[in-house]
Amino acid sequence: MHVAHIRYFCTEDMKRLICIIIIFLAGKSVFTQESGLSVYGGWGFTVPHHAEMWNYIEKHGKQIDLTYFSDMHPDLPSGSNLRKALGFSFLDPGNPDIMGYGLSLYPQLHFPFNAEKRNSWFILGCGVEYNTKKYSDINYRFNSIGSHFNAFILLGFTREFKISDDWRISARFNWSHYSNGATKDPNYGLNIPTAGISIQKYFKPKKENAKSLHIYDNPNWQFLASGSMKQLRIEGPVYSTYMFSAEKNISPKKRNYWSLGSDLIFDQSMQDLLTDIGDSSTNFSDNIKITLKGAWNVPLENLHISLQAGIYLKNAYFREEYLFQRLALRYRFTEQLGASISMRSHYAVADVIELGLMYTLQ
Repeated sequence: MHVAHIRYFCTEDMKRLICIIIIFLAGKSVFTQESGLSVYGGWGFTVPHHAEMWNYIEKHGKQIDLTYFSDMHPDLPSGSNLRKALGFSFLDPGNPDIMGYGLSLYPQLHFPFNAEKRNSWFILGCGVEYNTKKYSDINYRFNSIGSHFNAFILLGFTREFKISDDWRISARFNWSHYSNGATKDPNYGLNIPTAGISIQKYFKPKKENAKSLHIYDNPNWQFLASGSMKQLRIEGPVYSTYMFSAEKNISPKKRNYWSLGSDLIFDQSMQDLLTDIGDSSTNFSDNIKITLKGAWNVPLENLHISLQAGIYLKNAYFREEYLFQRLALRYRFTEQLGASISMRSHYAVADVIELGLMYTLQ
């Protein structure tokens, strides 16, 4: 296979595969009770978090979102307080001629601030985004996105006001982010906060009985192995990154549990990165990183959400990369075996999208 074909698969096709798996995992772990449909329209702006972005951000951003939502399975420890949803979002970043439009399909979880009233919700969404414009020799001013397909993350808050038993009107705030996880340079990404109004139509709950649900015990230890690809500069080489991780559950009596762990990372890009910034005394060990991390884990049937933060104990680029964050989705196929998809970042800058397997010890 030609090198160019390999690089294409490692960027565009890998991102499509990751997002398809995310959608499958999120949809597989839920059962419908109360459900509804929401239509949102919002107005905001694209955040110019790099000075060069002022060259093409010209107008305010706009967002239209269509979401189908339903309750989680009642046998879960959280009962039917949580909601799952699948949304489609249209985003205008503010300059369609250069920045294009963003089209996103993304599963969501809705967390109530009050489990009894269920009228205020925190929204967490993650999926795939297609951007109609990207950086190219012709569109060289647009230095935020180097690929059409990108990972999409949405954080939101909505407050519902009851009109009738079936209808609600809501005030809503969204923070939308999309980028390609450093698989294709440039990768500044776009951050677009919007605020607006949404209308919800609720459907009557189905009278059918929920199927029984088997919930795995929380792990005592988890071991993960993953791989990923990254690119440092436009038209530059694509590097491989590998990780092995061990995590220990330190609150075994809690359903939502804390864990501590460490990552051993082999990042083939590090020597070139250090050379680019003027360090001529690099060696093979510069590619090795070691971390110490903590995590908050939320099990939702076989799907687990893991929010992680940590520090690098060894990193040759420590002066710029000393802290990291990771958002991980993990699905347990059996008591011991599962799959993991995660994004590791340094503050708001994505480093890699990690795809791997995990083994659990009870």
